[in-house]
Amino acid sequence: MKYIAALTCLLLAAFTAPSFAHEMTNDCAAQAAKIADKKESIKFEKDCLAKVEKTADEHEQHDKQEHCDTNAKTMKLEGKDKKEYLEHCYHESDFNKNQKPYSPPK
Repeated sequence: MKYIAALTCLLLAAFTAPSFAHEMTNDCAAQAAKIADKKESIKFEKDCLAKVEKTADEHEQHDKQEHCDTNAKTMKLEGKDKKEYLEHCYHESDFNKNQKPYSPPK
């Protein structure tokens, strides 16, 4: 049951983050459109979009840390094993097929 709840929360976070970023992107364009000077408008929109991207990246990293911490707690890891797992989990890429998956010590 814990796994289902954790998976549901992770999926919910994964789907809401992009919609939040999309909403903010539209807001950047709308605010930039209100600026009369074209150069200022373009500069404002670039800066705004950079902030949105940074916020989305921070949100994604926070979600990943929560996911890793939850997994470590569920696996009942402590001490050195927990530290090794978290270090691997924080830096692993779900899209890198060449990366060796974490295998807990026996």
